[in-house]
Amino acid sequence: MHAVLLTWNPGRDNDYVWTPDAWAGQVVVPCREHRPVRTTWGVAHHYNGIEPGVDAFLYRQGPHGRGIVARGTIRSHPGPAPHWDETRARRGVTTKIVDVELQEAVPVEHALGVDQLEALMPEFAWRKVYSSGRLTSPAVAERLRRLWEWHAAEEA
Repeated sequence: MHAVLLTWNPGRDNDYVWTPDAWAGQVVVPCREHRPVRTTWGVAHHYNGIEPGVDAFLYRQGPHGRGIVARGTIRSHPGPAPHWDETRARRGVTTKIVDVELQEAVPVEHALGVDQLEALMPEFAWRKVYSSGRLTSPAVAERLRRLWEWHAAEEA
């Protein structure tokens, strides 16, 4: 089965959604204590193939580094919600979101880096993930699961 990449770009100030400290306290600590973190996440126009039970990986991007910082499970089908950009939302623009349960997370400075992802899964364009909700092939998903298990164990 494929996996879903949920993208997170914390922006220029490194604080959109979570600052690195808030991420550590609100997501990493609970996950390490075996308390999954439930949240919603945008998948924009990528919604085919996203369904409950599919593995999700949170892929952090932007000027502060690129890499996977969490693994979880999709808990809902994509559904409409106001756009995450408040200006667009005020104009009535919507997007698609999913419920996701994050079960494992690492501090942002310990992300599973894109160089390692590219070395082990070169057929996936890791530097060309432009929006959330991208699906991987089943083969990439399986290697990604194994690599993440190793990485998360090393970081624990």
